[in-house]
Amino acid sequence: MSHADQSLRERILQTSRTLLYSQGHLALSMRSIAKEVGVSATSIYLYFDNKDHLLHTLIEESVEELSVFIEDKVLQATTVVDKFTENIRAYVEFALTNPEKYQIIYNVHPEAMSRYPKEKFRKARRCYELLVGFIEEGVAKGLMEVANPVIAAYSIWAQLHGVVSVVINQRLDNRIDRDLFVQESLDHIVQGFLVRSTV
Repeated sequence: MSHADQSLRERILQTSRTLLYSQGHLALSMRSIAKEVGVSATSIYLYFDNKDHLLHTLIEESVEELSVFIEDKVLQATTVVDKFTENIRAYVEFALTNPEKYQIIYNVHPEAMSRYPKEKFRKARRCYELLVGFIEEGVAKGLMEVANPVIAAYSIWAQLHGVVSVVINQRLDNRIDRDLFVQESLDHIVQGFLVRSTV
């Protein structure tokens, strides 16, 4: 792929990302993307077979960026509790720094997601499986109180998604400082899974 081709492909993806974030899945069409990019709809079909292919590419790229971001942060931690904590913090940091990319991962229409290739779903679970691994290690070392690490990881994801959604969608009570809300919410999540010291 030439530099010009790569540039146009990236412009199509970025425009699609922005339109999806601002107008939603139903408003997104190959025609609207083409108009925004300043090319013909035919040009988009040179890179993407259809709208599903385009959406799935957006999801895949966002998931990959999220996974790499979390893995890089976790590598800097040493203990399992620090890795567990860093995994949680990195997830939220990525989401709040890249709201368009984050929303694409979780807010794409269910109908489009039902056609998402199964092998890509497995790849998308990478950072989730990382968290499961840290929980399992924490339990094995007696540092965490968890009956089912897979359910625990999913529960954490649901809580983090709630925290992120409140901030991104500007639903936070204006009496509450955003950074303090995020910090305390994450602290509560982390502490909820750690064995309490009796000392």
